Amino acid sequence: MTAAKYKISVHLEQLGKLIKQAEKYKSMVNRKKFLADQMAQDAISRNLQQILEAMITIGEMIIAENGFRKPAEHNEVFDILGENKVYPKNFSSQLWKIGGFRNILVHDYVSLDLDLVYDNLEKGIPIFKKYARYVAKFSEK
Repeated sequence: MTAAKYKISVHLEQLGKLIKQAEKYKSMVNRKKFLADQMAQDAISRNLQQILEAMITIGEMIIAENGFRKPAEHNEVFDILGENKVYPKNFSSQLWKIGGFRNILVHDYVSLDLDLVYDNLEKGIPIFKKYARYVAKFSEK
């Protein structure tokens, strides 16, 4: 295993742990409880941000390892991986929405829409898992 593939596998392992944590949060709080609990809001928002950062970092590593074109911005990572058959190209559109949410978490913290955070917790977990499976399979090649 090359050093780059090892780094990718370490990041994938961490992504898996973060996704499991998101699943745990989802099982512990419904929307009503989430909207009323500042600690849950902080924990889940941070967890989602870490998941998205891990996904982007893993994507950037795959791009560098394989000599794919360099992204001009974070969200472009997902398109480049689709273009290079890391996963089906149509999966990129789901990832664009998720990547855009990362920007909201990072830059829009003053007026963060908590319903949007909870929506991304609910809807994001299957997308995060799918992404992890695709990149793990690609990295094994």
